[in-house]
Amino acid sequence: MERDALVARVSEALGDRQLVWFGTRGDDVAAAADVPQLGAVFSIISTYKGRSSVQAESLEDLTGTRPDLDTFEIDDEPATAEGRAALSDLRRSLLRTLARPSAVFTYRPSMFLSSLCFTRRDRARYLGLFKGHQVAFEHKPWVETAIADLGLPHVPWSYVADDDQLETLRLLEDGPVILRRSRTTGGVGLTLLDDRSRLRELWPKEPEAYVSVAPYLGDGIPVNVGAVVWRDGVTVHPASVQLVGIDGCTARPFGFCGNDFDAAGALGPDVLDEIDVAVVVVGRWLQGLGFRGAFGVDFLVTDGVPLFTEVNPRLQGSTHASCRLSIEQGESCLLIEHLAANLNLAAPASRPLRVAHEVSTPLSHLIVHWPGEPGPMDSGALVARVREASPTACIDVVLPAGAIAEPGATVARISVRESLTTDGFSITGPLRDAVDEWLAGLADSAEPEPVPPDLPLS
Repeated sequence: MERDALVARVSEALGDRQLVWFGTRGDDVAAAADVPQLGAVFSIISTYKGRSSVQAESLEDLTGTRPDLDTFEIDDEPATAEGRAALSDLRRSLLRTLARPSAVFTYRPSMFLSSLCFTRRDRARYLGLFKGHQVAFEHKPWVETAIADLGLPHVPWSYVADDDQLETLRLLEDGPVILRRSRTTGGVGLTLLDDRSRLRELWPKEPEAYVSVAPYLGDGIPVNVGAVVWRDGVTVHPASVQLVGIDGCTARPFGFCGNDFDAAGALGPDVLDEIDVAVVVVGRWLQGLGFRGAFGVDFLVTDGVPLFTEVNPRLQGSTHASCRLSIEQGESCLLIEHLAANLNLAAPASRPLRVAHEVSTPLSHLIVHWPGEPGPMDSGALVARVREASPTACIDVVLPAGAIAEPGATVARISVRESLTTDGFSITGPLRDAVDEWLAGLADSAEPEPVPPDLPLS
């Protein structure tokens, strides 16, 4: 659908309510910046600076610390008195903001946000699923067995009880296997087992007392697609090859490091058609269980066959780049459609994936995570090297100068007008060199380099 038309419908539905975003990164709301009612942006990290008229706060600014987003959970009790005080301050600020007529949307549901909206229910409309509803769709064994029953090709997971874990050795006879917890995000909770002597050491300890086990499909290409469930349909957005476990960008073997949308187009129209159909099937299943809004589907493309891997029942790390592509083409984007679907608007028509990739321009983004111990660090050295290697790169979600970076925290998100990968597990080109130079210089860096002002994406 034409973007301007859907933004107008969203604005009309919001009426005199201010639009409030609560998300993981403040920068992720940029795709909704042209909604006139956008009035406040709250986030875990990366305070929003896109519009001076918009109130913007982040937990990061209150604590002076940037957490690892793949392990941080807003609903967990902070470990320190300072953390508890910062969370209380953020809660009070949100309560004050929601004292005015508001509509609230979020990256991912949380009890933290739900509780605030319930206490302001007379004036704040919550646009999303209740946490208790959404969290059910994060249980991977339940979701993947239901999807398998729909007949979609899928990764062949087995579910092995702790008491039967030696059964995994039989599966290991055919090659390395993946051990997975029932709830994972960003590559956390995935372990490669290729040595039978390490079974007990690597076996995840979970309250459910079982682990998911699957053969390691090392030749598979990891593909992600964002989509939206509406009351009367499912819309599908451009696919990307996921960047996974990129050396120097994450310490996790299966850690999420970004997306390459151009590389997905190289999969070919037939594969894209199969993925398109599968995403709609998954979306209709979600719809039948009361799900609304944005979701993602991951696949492993092996021998030209896209195998369903998992559902991400929320907005994703790929959303901001997907939105950029849609906006450039004048099409409605994932974030605006997520908002519209939760305002109960009717679904627009969806372009076939193959068509979306025929008209799109190359775009990739790379997320670099902090590899060191907790402590203050300056992101200027990485930013400077990236700009030298790729002058037209857009760099956001930059770690503030002087902030304490926890291991795995995002140092920066880098968007470029080029393809970075063919397999999803390695990158080439100027960005590869820039990251390597930054890593090599970390130990010798005595004076922090200032962070230059951002450059626009060309």
